[in-house]
Amino acid sequence: MAKYRCRNCNYLLDLRPGKRLPTKCPYCSKDGTLDPVKSAQELIDEVASIKSRDEE
Repeated sequence: MAKYRCRNCNYLLDLRPGKRLPTKCPYCSKDGTLDPVKSAQELIDEVASIKSRDEE
Protein backbone atom coordinates (compact mmCIF):
# COMPACT_ATOMS: atom_id res chain seq x y z
CA MET A 1 0.00 0.00 0.00
CA ALA A 2 1.41 3.39 -0.97
CA LYS A 3 1.08 6.33 1.39
CA TYR A 4 0.76 9.98 0.40
CA ARG A 5 0.62 13.09 2.58
CA CYS A 6 -0.97 16.42 1.70
CA ARG A 7 1.45 19.35 1.99
CA ASN A 8 -1.48 21.68 2.73
CA CYS A 9 -3.44 19.94 5.50
CA ASN A 10 -1.17 16.97 6.41
CA TYR A 11 -3.89 14.43 5.53
CA LEU A 12 -2.47 10.89 5.15
CA LEU A 13 -3.88 8.90 2.25
CA ASP A 14 -3.38 5.13 1.89
CA LEU A 15 -3.59 4.13 -1.76
CA ARG A 16 -4.16 0.50 -2.68
CA PRO A 17 -2.25 -1.02 -5.60
CA GLY A 18 -4.04 -0.43 -8.89
CA LYS A 19 -5.80 2.73 -7.68
CA ARG A 20 -4.98 6.05 -9.29
CA LEU A 21 -3.60 8.93 -7.28
CA PRO A 22 -6.22 11.69 -7.08
CA THR A 23 -5.23 15.11 -8.37
CA LYS A 24 -6.77 16.78 -5.29
CA CYS A 25 -6.47 16.02 -1.60
CA PRO A 26 -9.65 14.17 -0.56
CA TYR A 27 -9.78 16.17 2.69
CA CYS A 28 -8.98 19.81 1.78
CA SER A 29 -9.54 19.60 -2.02
CA LYS A 30 -6.28 21.44 -2.79
CA ASP A 31 -4.76 20.51 -6.18
CA GLY A 32 -1.28 19.02 -6.54
CA THR A 33 -0.38 18.73 -2.86
CA LEU A 34 -0.09 14.94 -2.44
CA ASP A 35 3.49 13.72 -2.01
CA PRO A 36 4.65 10.14 -1.44
CA VAL A 37 5.60 9.32 2.16
CA LYS A 38 9.03 7.72 2.47
CA SER A 39 9.53 4.66 4.63
CA ALA A 40 12.05 4.68 7.46
CA GLN A 41 14.42 2.58 5.36
CA GLU A 42 14.16 4.98 2.42
CA LEU A 43 15.04 7.90 4.72
CA ILE A 44 18.03 6.01 6.18
CA ASP A 45 19.28 5.12 2.68
CA GLU A 46 18.91 8.74 1.54
CA VAL A 47 20.89 10.08 4.52
CA ALA A 48 23.57 7.40 4.06
CA SER A 49 24.00 8.29 0.38
CA ILE A 50 24.26 12.01 1.18
CA LYS A 51 26.79 11.30 3.94
CA SER A 52 28.96 9.08 1.72
CA ARG A 53 28.82 11.63 -1.09
CA ASP A 54 29.93 14.41 1.29
CA GLU A 55 32.86 12.30 2.56
CA GLU A 56 34.34 11.84 -0.92
